[in-house]
Formats: sequence, C-alpha cells, structure tokens
Amino acid sequence: MSDLASLPVGERVRVLGGKNFEKFHGGMEGTIVENNPESRNMKVHFDDEATSGSEPVLVAYAHLEHAPDKGGYRHLKKETSKEDNGKAKDTGFLKEHGPFASRQLVRLHSLQGAAELNGRLGRLGNFDPTAERWQVDLRPMGEKGERKMLKEGNLQSPQKPEIPALLSVAELKERGNEHVKKWEYEEAIAFYSKAVELLEDPEISKPPDVMDPKYFAVVLNNRAQCYMNLFRELHGQEGKCGEARSFAMRANLDSAKSIELDPSNGKAYYRRGCAMLGMAPSASRAKEAIWHLEAAFAGRASGGKDGVVLPNAMRHEVSTVLDYAKKRLDDCTEAAVPDVDQCRENCRQQ
Repeated sequence: MSDLASLPVGERVRVLGGKNFEKFHGGMEGTIVENNPESRNMKVHFDDEATSGSEPVLVAYAHLEHAPDKGGYRHLKKETSKEDNGKAKDTGFLKEHGPFASRQLVRLHSLQGAAELNGRLGRLGNFDPTAERWQVDLRPMGEKGERKMLKEGNLQSPQKPEIPALLSVAELKERGNEHVKKWEYEEAIAFYSKAVELLEDPEISKPPDVMDPKYFAVVLNNRAQCYMNLFRELHGQEGKCGEARSFAMRANLDSAKSIELDPSNGKAYYRRGCAMLGMAPSASRAKEAIWHLEAAFAGRASGGKDGVVLPNAMRHEVSTVLDYAKKRLDDCTEAAVPDVDQCRENCRQQ
C-alpha cells in the first residue's frame, strides 16, 4: 500500500471488489481530498454521492487501489475452489437479476443521500453481485451522463404515461416539450402523439395558428427527435438492435411528413438524415441521408437560398453528421449515429 501513501490530493482511487460498507462499496471511484500516510487512510470524495453522501469519506488503504483511468472498474475477479481443482472461474457482473435486466428503463425513487435524483430516468447496465447494486446510466446519456451504483430497492419500472382528457393541441404540445426538458422521452411521445391524433381529426375545431401546416410539422419534428434519442440509447446494445432501428424508422416517418408539411424546416431534414443512418445500413440509405443533411446544412437562420431555415447553433452538428454520412457511404458498414453533445442543447423542442 506504499503506492497509496505517495498519492497526492486530487488523484483518483477506487474501492476494491468485495469491500462493502454503508457509505462505499466495491467499484466506487472518487478523488483524494486528504491523504494520511501515518494512519494509512485517506479522505475520498466519491463520485457516487447517492451512496457516500456529499462529504468526503475516511477510507483505509486496505480497501482502496489507485485508479488513474476513470471508469476502469469491471469486477471480473477470478476465484478458485477445490471443487474446480484450482481452475479459475469468472464471478463478474450479471445482465439479469431479480425483476430487472440490462438496458431496462427504470425510474429512481426513495434515495436518501441524493434525493434530488428521485424521479430521474435511466437505463440499467450490469448488476454487481458483490455490491448487490445495479449500474444505472442516467439520462441524458453520453459523455456528460452520470452513472450510479444503486440498490434494487431504489429502482422501479416507469408507469405508462397517462394523458389528461380535454387538453388542447397547444397544451399537449407544451406538455410534451416539458417532458423532453426532463429527458422523459416516452411521456413526451405520448403527448405529441395525442396532439397528432387531434390535428389529423377533421371533426375537431382548432384555432387558426394550430391549423397552420408548419405547426403540425413542428409537432411531428419534435416527436422524431424523441425517437432518435431513444435510438441512440439502445443502438449497439446486445439484443436491442431491432428495437433501436424501429425508433429510427419512426423518426424517419415523422420527419418525412414534417418536410412534406413544411419544406423550409431545416431541423426536419437534419433529423431525417440521422434517421436514415439509424436504419439498416446500405449505400442507398447513406446517399439519401447525405441528401437530407446537405439540404439542412444549406439552410440559414434567416432562410437559405431554397428557403430552408436552420438555426446557426446547429450548423456544426449537422456538418459533423454529414461528414460521418459520407464516410458511411464509403465504408457501407453499420455504426452508431454520432452522439453530438450539442444536439441536446441546440436542437430544442419548439
């Protein structure tokens, strides 16, 4: 443990597998805020505040290891037994445990040390049988996402969205937008879908602004973005490729109709390009994606030469995906649509 004694404040450490206490458990990582070589312990501010709390925790060297690479813990410890004649066997993470399975959508509840996370949605990673906790990737996912290690008692399956009766189209659209802000894409889709249903019903009277085809196009475009967010969560995950592609197909249908209703909507061209890349790979789909992405990129905030409108803040991300689509055409191989961080900020619901 002499290497731990020499670690300066600010270095990273990890709890050893099999070490489980009230405020930390195997695999938890954190930053050193105070190192005490004489007493052979250190104060660590753990990333998982839901377990450790917001204050640093005093941990003995015997429970820690140096962890310069964040997120390197995999807990694939080898054990031997007389029954196996000394042959090593894996005791790693599980993909199923109790009522839960890897990549399942869950909602957090009853957290004491991190009550602000209650109600948040996330997808399960793997179950650590030693720590008796699930890895949970919280929305929004990606480089800026959070991963927590949580007990099954703090997880539950989300309830099916309920749509209050007698809401107007505008109210349904606004409710959908509010759910998007909380990364609750399933709820947002439910509200947008009800709005689409009312917009398509000729027997229901609607105010003039709602009757504008551009208004309908925005609702469809917003729903398409939700489908693409769900696609990005599931793409490349074992056993989820079919479900992921079904979301891309739905996004393609919504964005195509949005373009039909409003040919000036640059976001719709962009989202259709992304959706085409999310479907089964082929040269023809890559070419179609490039066409739509180029149409979006030609747009301007004040309207491009073809009248296409695209916010200036989105031009970089459209360019990034366009470059990817061109490479995809050259390679004609399956890969994930780039997870553009700015998309969640710049491509807001309208």
